[in-house]
Order: sequence, then structure tokens, then C-alpha cells
Amino acid sequence: MSLEENKHLVRRQFELLSAGDIRGAADLWALESFNHGRKIDPNGIFRVYESLRSLHEEHTLHEMIAEGEWVAVRTTCRGVHAATPESPVNEGIFTGLNPTGRTYSVQHIHMFRISQGKIVEHWANRDDLGAARQVGLELRRSMD
Repeated sequence: MSLEENKHLVRRQFELLSAGDIRGAADLWALESFNHGRKIDPNGIFRVYESLRSLHEEHTLHEMIAEGEWVAVRTTCRGVHAATPESPVNEGIFTGLNPTGRTYSVQHIHMFRISQGKIVEHWANRDDLGAARQVGLELRRSMD
């Protein structure tokens, strides 16, 4: 696939997620893929996307760069702490917390590797601490 086709695939994945079509977004993944270094298949990524959808996450895409099989994109992620996700998404910051109803808006950088028209690898750098603070969590210093 061309660089533009790879970028289109990544853009399409975010569009589907924002529209609530998590099955369509998950179907863009290969049968054997990696998400943050962990093996995953389309059903596994569907469960991750379900948890993100429970937080009403939507992304505004900014810059997108493609080279070889890789596509990198900077996004603004907006969500609402409206649920306790089943999967520990965003490094598990919402695990065990009652929903606050508060909104969050943070920057993300995502990298996707595309092969034969499917996503085969994904890495992200997110401002999880910023999101946690916006929904009301605080860091406490241990005195041990």
C-alpha cells in the first residue's frame, strides 16, 4: 500500500471510533497484531475499543506522518469519565473508580504499522496523568 493509503486507513480507524462503529474499527486490524507489544486479534481490540467507547472518547487528528509501513499521528483525545471500563484502558486510571462525569482533554501520539491493508502494530504515548487530574484524581506522596 502507498503512504497515502496507510494514512487513510489510520484516519478511517479514528473516524469509525468517533462515530461509535467499534466493530468497523476493530475489523481494520489483522488477525495477528500487537497493541503496546502484546499480541491481540480483532476481537481483543474490539474489547479495548468498547472500553474506550464507554468513556465517550473522540479524537481530533492533527499532524500525520507516514514512512514505510508506519503512520504516526498527534491527536487531541476528549472523553468523559462516564463509566468504569471493563478493560484497564489508559493504563488503568479509571479502574475501581466510580464515574465522576467529568470530562478530560489530553494530547496523544499514536504509531501504527500497516501491512497488507491492515493494522498489525500500535503504540501510543498519552497524557494519562493529565486525564486523571482532570477527572479529579490526585497523586499522593508516600512517606514510606
